[in-house]
Amino acid sequence: MGRDVRVPISNTVGFKANVTETSYFTYYDYIPSNVEYYQYREPTLVSKVPSNGIAQGGTVVQVSGFDFRYMPEYGLVPHCRFGDKIVRAVYDSPVRWVCIAPPNDVIGSQIPFEVSLNGVDWTSSGETFTYFVQPEIYSSSPDAGPASGGTEIFIKGKNFPRISDQNLFKCRFTPTNAKLPPKFIDAIWLNDTTIMCTSPGGWS
Repeated sequence: MGRDVRVPISNTVGFKANVTETSYFTYYDYIPSNVEYYQYREPTLVSKVPSNGIAQGGTVVQVSGFDFRYMPEYGLVPHCRFGDKIVRAVYDSPVRWVCIAPPNDVIGSQIPFEVSLNGVDWTSSGETFTYFVQPEIYSSSPDAGPASGGTEIFIKGKNFPRISDQNLFKCRFTPTNAKLPPKFIDAIWLNDTTIMCTSPGGWS
């Protein structure tokens, strides 16, 4: 902020005549303040996992890239944008953020996903995110099989999404009678009410 200041300049003209002309020089006088403006290198979004989440929100999305920063004293706070929904991101490192997907009623369509350091200027990575309705499981058959694994288990329910990335479409088997970690097995989508998983082995 500031104001225009006009400064008079007097000049004597003529060879012997005592004639004075006055002109004005105008400059802009800035008012001092403690307000700062910080410039930063634009972050680069490389990838994110997963690229799908339930419409109710709450999916944890891990974002990878570089030139990520967290400097709230300068207004640099990470954000993620899912379509037109903006959320704060959790800063983990200069190459990793974590975002929690917000609720969204756009189901089954890819929406733009980008990141920002100030919540105003966004990357242009072309990344997308897709929401789906929360699946429900009604039954599975058979409900028992040999400890060696290999049994095909058909799971009935509704709203099973057709996710092409096999790294994201899994069945989880968790022992209930032993403190052992769960095992994740690729799921095969048959239709929106049926999927199939093969039972794991190695727990006996």
